[in-house]
Amino acid sequence: MLHKNDFTNEPELTNREMEVLEHIAQGLSTKEAAKHLDIAPRTVDRHIENIRLKLRAKNRSNMIACAVMHGLLNINGPKVTEPDSC
Repeated sequence: MLHKNDFTNEPELTNREMEVLEHIAQGLSTKEAAKHLDIAPRTVDRHIENIRLKLRAKNRSNMIACAVMHGLLNINGPKVTEPDSC
């Protein structure tokens, strides 16, 4: 089930999903993120899949791009146009 913020109609991620998203965006592997968060790699994979579905992203790279476009992640650099699939 997709969770949307009632006021902005944007995807809403749990605190743990945000933690996982930030680690993955920093380039950590599933195993590395799991070690940092003290959870099982399979749990990280499940969170990644949930995030990907909530953002309607095609893959991990697209998931990060969509998260940036939705304002869930902040990166320094020039603003890019929004991908069609977000």
